[in-house]
Amino acid sequence: MPGLPDADSPLTEVMQRALTVLWALGPTVALDLGCGAGRETLALAALPGVRVVAIDTDPEALAAAPPHADVLYVRADATRLPLADSAAQAAYSFGLLQALGQTSDAPTRDLMEELQRVLDASGVAVMGTLADFRRIERPDRSLTGAEVSKALRGRFVLQELIGLMDLEHDGQRCRYWYIAATPIADE
Repeated sequence: MPGLPDADSPLTEVMQRALTVLWALGPTVALDLGCGAGRETLALAALPGVRVVAIDTDPEALAAAPPHADVLYVRADATRLPLADSAAQAAYSFGLLQALGQTSDAPTRDLMEELQRVLDASGVAVMGTLADFRRIERPDRSLTGAEVSKALRGRFVLQELIGLMDLEHDGQRCRYWYIAATPIADE
């Protein structure tokens, strides 16, 4: 599938499943929330027919992001997206959940409310986060499954636990996971 990391990358299997979930939607507008310098943005943009709106609050990271004809980089807060209702068919993020969840669950709930608003009713959100409870002293604390479930409740239906992956980070093994969820139609 186009856009995958190198075959020897530990991200390949999990990222392949995440991209497959997004690719199944067909031509689409996909959001890359918390895109940083665009590390995974190009993988999303490589999917046939996909146009990416990559969003981050850090102007320096966005300035370092690689240009691409199918990517629009936007400086914005993911909890207050400058997009119309139902403007996108897919959303992707990695690490944004734990970044928002550092102080309370309110920012994560705000993100889910905003995603429910901007995603088309048939859309999907693919989100990855740190799931490593072995190193409590990490500055970016892990979110529990219960915390993520609480954030999704009433806004999204969990469709799939896409996968777990263990990666080396600063000399330590870290565990991450990805989920796919679909928005619940607002009544």
